[in-house]
Amino acid sequence: MQTNLKEMARTIRQLLILVIVGAGFTGMLFAASPSITSLSPTSGKVGTSVTITGANFGSTPSTVTFNGTPATTISSWTPTSIKAVVPSGATTGKVVVTVGGVASNGVSFSVAHGGIIR
Repeated sequence: MQTNLKEMARTIRQLLILVIVGAGFTGMLFAASPSITSLSPTSGKVGTSVTITGANFGSTPSTVTFNGTPATTISSWTPTSIKAVVPSGATTGKVVVTVGGVASNGVSFSVAHGGIIR
């Protein structure tokens, strides 16, 4: 029993050292990457409000891009939901949320111009 406790204590120390060293290299403790699970709607014109649902968005607004074009209007931001407006100049492509320099997966969004989706 005592040997098992010593092994567990050694393993815990090693993990703690790994976390502390990792935090020193990255400047932050290991956080889960942001992840998008859905968009609603999945297409729309410039000016359309889009709800982005997912996880690990944090509580402080960061960056949302529509095929590389940053959204300049974000009306709400929670750890699991963001409401962003399709920005001028956006084109059909991936919506990506970036939090603390870490980008989420991209989810397809079609931008309609004059009634035509491009």
